[in-house]
Amino acid sequence: LKSNALCPHLPFLPLRLAGDSAQRRGATMPGYQGPKGETGRYRWANVDPGHEVELEIDLPEGCVASDIFVRILPDRVLVRLLGDEVIDDTLLNRVDPDESSWEIRGSRLVVLLQKAGGSKVPWPSVFLEDTKRTIDLDELTRFF
Repeated sequence: LKSNALCPHLPFLPLRLAGDSAQRRGATMPGYQGPKGETGRYRWANVDPGHEVELEIDLPEGCVASDIFVRILPDRVLVRLLGDEVIDDTLLNRVDPDESSWEIRGSRLVVLLQKAGGSKVPWPSVFLEDTKRTIDLDELTRFF
């Protein structure tokens, strides 16, 4: 496990730059498997073959890699863009921070969350805050 040079007590998360010009703002996320969704802050999807969940966040105009702070813990994700907190929420399920990462794809920040323990179980949402507070029994019967 590498350490972060700016904050030695925090793990270093690798930055991957993806120059995929085919993926533009508003384009559909590829490789869906299972539930996916969109909030006012981000888009998300379970990614084929099921070991990862991707979060996509639109980057503000002029935002570059040095303006981005991402911290991935087993049960929490923190994202700051240009010093503004965009996400600081508890995850619905645990992730493996050492295998999780983030990258820039065109005008979007993509946070790749590797599910803990090699799980392939689809997540119905990413964060506890966004989870439905009530259960719709009719919706549940689709799965049984």
